[in-house]
Amino acid sequence: MRDYDVVIAGGGINGLTVAAYLAKAGLSVGVFEARGQCGAHCDTIELGAAGFLHNLHAAWLVPALSPAMADLELERFGLDLRGTDAQFAKTFRDGTNVVYNMDGALTEANVTRVAARDWELQNRITQYAVEHADDALRLNRDLTFGPAKPELLGELARFHDGWLAELGIPLRGAELMRMTGLEVLEMLFESEEYRTTMAAFAEFTGQWPVRRGTGARVLGGGGGFSTAVHTARGGSHELTHALVQCVLAYGGDIWTTCPVERIIVEDGRAQGIRLSPDALFPGEEIRARAVVSNLSLVPTFLGLLGEEVIGPGWARTIEAFNYDEPLLLGVFYALSGDPEFASAAHDPGVQRSWVGYFGGETLAEMRSGFGDLITGVIPDDVMAGWFLPTRADPTQAPPGCHTSYTWISVPPCPRLWRGQRLSGWDAWPGLAEPLAEAVTDRFEEYAPGFKDLVIERHVMTPMDQERNNPSAIRGNMIGGSAIPEQSDENRPLPGILKGGAARSFVPGLYLSNSIQPYGATHLGSGCVAANEVAEDFGCRDMPWWTAKPMEWFWENVGRIPLNLGVNPKWTVGAGAEGTP
Repeated sequence: MRDYDVVIAGGGINGLTVAAYLAKAGLSVGVFEARGQCGAHCDTIELGAAGFLHNLHAAWLVPALSPAMADLELERFGLDLRGTDAQFAKTFRDGTNVVYNMDGALTEANVTRVAARDWELQNRITQYAVEHADDALRLNRDLTFGPAKPELLGELARFHDGWLAELGIPLRGAELMRMTGLEVLEMLFESEEYRTTMAAFAEFTGQWPVRRGTGARVLGGGGGFSTAVHTARGGSHELTHALVQCVLAYGGDIWTTCPVERIIVEDGRAQGIRLSPDALFPGEEIRARAVVSNLSLVPTFLGLLGEEVIGPGWARTIEAFNYDEPLLLGVFYALSGDPEFASAAHDPGVQRSWVGYFGGETLAEMRSGFGDLITGVIPDDVMAGWFLPTRADPTQAPPGCHTSYTWISVPPCPRLWRGQRLSGWDAWPGLAEPLAEAVTDRFEEYAPGFKDLVIERHVMTPMDQERNNPSAIRGNMIGGSAIPEQSDENRPLPGILKGGAARSFVPGLYLSNSIQPYGATHLGSGCVAANEVAEDFGCRDMPWWTAKPMEWFWENVGRIPLNLGVNPKWTVGAGAEGTP
């Protein structure tokens, strides 16, 4: 087998992003993936009934925000994004809902019916951001697709100083950034509907708003729209396919069924990899000038390197890396039709949204639920996020049918649920069906008749997620918890990175997982790692490598197909048929 300029251990979407950029920049690149195909956290498969495609992990795709969308020409390689004009909906027991739409006028009409004063305040916050758009966009771009430098975080705090002062709120930006999301929502807004919708949206992004440090982030769900949230024609795995095709088109190699057993370190520097005895090429050594690990932190440093390389001090520190949140239990439904929410009578936009949430009717309920999760208790009352991707892309189910992925946040080692004592991690096999039944009952409460639509259902616990992707310890969805001691300038842990956001303390070894910002379909971690490897190889200054975050979305939003699987009766008069 040949040697390479760069080898990448793990063919997840961020590792593939690194490979695609570097191959296009002219480096020789080899990706080595343990499974038979790439993209473990971006899978789309049939779980049972033929024709029903289920997105096992990544369900909403946000590469439209990424510079990789343009730099790597992902559309040319088959990525066909699709969405709905109503982008996020939270439905309530009293028959009301909050619906974020691409059309701001529709959002305003919806929110002011339940939270007029909150919408007025939100507009003032949004107006400040518009008036300071250059700073707002730059900070968002730099903190999502680059190192979280202390000076950048200081600038962000001063940005928050500005709008807080303008609104007459006696608080400094740095204090806001240290608060929990729930504290900020309670401080700023009055209606339970608006507060809990923003808290629910924060949970969707992978950060529990009960945690310190989420105070400013939770406001990112405001403004009335969630922007570039899509599925793809054929499901989430099409993002993986596009990245694979891009790597191959520019001369990169992808080797599947080739688990990496060891990163070779010689003379204090990463010099290549050795494959597992179970690999397609058992025990093969591949040399490289640089190694990128797309495995998460613990498997990289304790598995591929080991204490003998990193030393006992680092081994103990890394061993304690937290993977406990966010974790999900997912219930996957094959449906004979489209569920109808009771709140459609209040605003039919809920029937045009493919992403939403039910449960957690008050901030107190959400605070209690998240508090339970942190202490190992599964909340008695179900708070669930739902996806109905077939409203955006009907190819993911047979004609007239739909699929849903509905999830709840869970602790890794549950010890209590509805009065029943549990045995921690080992409880998952026995919990799967009872929890799926509780989720189904709650769906029925908000969408009467839902159960009659269910053809079959499947459950995936955190244990199942870890088995599907062993690098995702405990099934963690973002490469390790984004708690304060593991986020921003601390990510993944203080001292792991040297001179950037991907360069590790082992010379020649870069990380594209567990790093800033965190694992997600905006491909931020892959972009960060690709930039730093290319800088060190002297090939970053390429004429095609110029796209800015969010740029592709704003230039192309008008031609992304919308509402292709929405029942026409919900689009009449909404100005939402086809593309906007």
